[in-house]
Amino acid sequence: MLNYNHLYYFHVAAIEGTVAGAAQRLGVTQPTVSEQLRTLERALRVSLFERQVSGLKLTESGRLAFEHTSMMFQAGERLLQALGHDPAVIPRTLRVGISGAVGRVTSTDFMMPLLALEGSVPSIRGGDGVDLIRELRANELDLVLIETEPPTAARQGLEMIELDRVTLVAVAPPGLKPAADWQNLGIVQYRATSALRWDIETYLSEHGLRPTVVGETDDALFLLEAAARGGYVTFVPRSVARDAIATKRLTTLATVTTTHAGVFALYQDGDTADLARRAVHVLLEQVRAMNELEASTNR
Repeated sequence: MLNYNHLYYFHVAAIEGTVAGAAQRLGVTQPTVSEQLRTLERALRVSLFERQVSGLKLTESGRLAFEHTSMMFQAGERLLQALGHDPAVIPRTLRVGISGAVGRVTSTDFMMPLLALEGSVPSIRGGDGVDLIRELRANELDLVLIETEPPTAARQGLEMIELDRVTLVAVAPPGLKPAADWQNLGIVQYRATSALRWDIETYLSEHGLRPTVVGETDDALFLLEAAARGGYVTFVPRSVARDAIATKRLTTLATVTTTHAGVFALYQDGDTADLARRAVHVLLEQVRAMNELEASTNR
C-alpha cells in the first residue's frame, strides 16, 4: 500500500522543483526529503525525477504521478473546507432520476428551481421509468419523475404526487389553412408506444379530423420544428410550444388535456425523505406559477 506521506513529499518536491525548496516548505531536512522520494520510487518501481544540477525534473512517470497527486490533494482540500463548516449546512446531494418521456414533455423551466433548492446539490440523470423506480427502492435515487402513474403494486412503500397533467396543443404555421376535417394536412405523430399518441387519436376521432400521418417521433423539439419549418400540424406540450406561439412562429389549432400522461413524483415513504419532499414542494410551486403565467398570457 502506498504511503500518504511519501506521496505528499513527492507532490511538494514536484511543485518546488528542488529538494532544498521541498525541505524548506515541509520543515524537514534535505536528506529526509531525498529518502522519502527514493522510498516512493522503490514502491512504484519507476523513476519519478531526473536529478539535475539545476534541480528536479519530472520523468514521464513522474508527470503521470503528479497529475494523480494533484487531484488527490485537491480533493483533500475540498474535504477539509467542507468539514470546516457546521455539518448541518453541508450541501446534500439530491439524486433525481427523470424518465425520457418526462424530459420530452416538460420545458427546462420546470426543473430549474431544483438548482436553487437550499442546502442541496441536485444530481439529475435520465433513464427508463421501471429502472428508475427499482433504483429508488434500492436507495440509489432520492426522487424519481415519470410520465405515467405506476400500478399500485409498483408504488407500494413509496409516496407519489401528481405534479402536472400534460396539456397538448396542435400547432401549425400561421399561414396554413386547414380544411374542416384536416384532410389537407399532414401530421407528425408520436410513436404508438407513447401515452400521448392515444390521447391525440381520441381527440382526432371525436372531432372527425383525418390528417395524413407523414411520420412518427417522440422528440417534442423535432415536432415543433416539423410544424414551423415543414408546414405540418403536430401536437406538442403547451410548455414546449409557448415561446414559438408567443413570437407567432406557430399558431394553435386545438388544445388537448391528456388523460394518460402527466408528471408524477415518487420518493421513499419515510423520515429520511425530507429533501425529496422539499424538492417536490418546489416543483409544485413552479408548476403552479407556470400555469398561472400561461393563463394570463392566454387572456
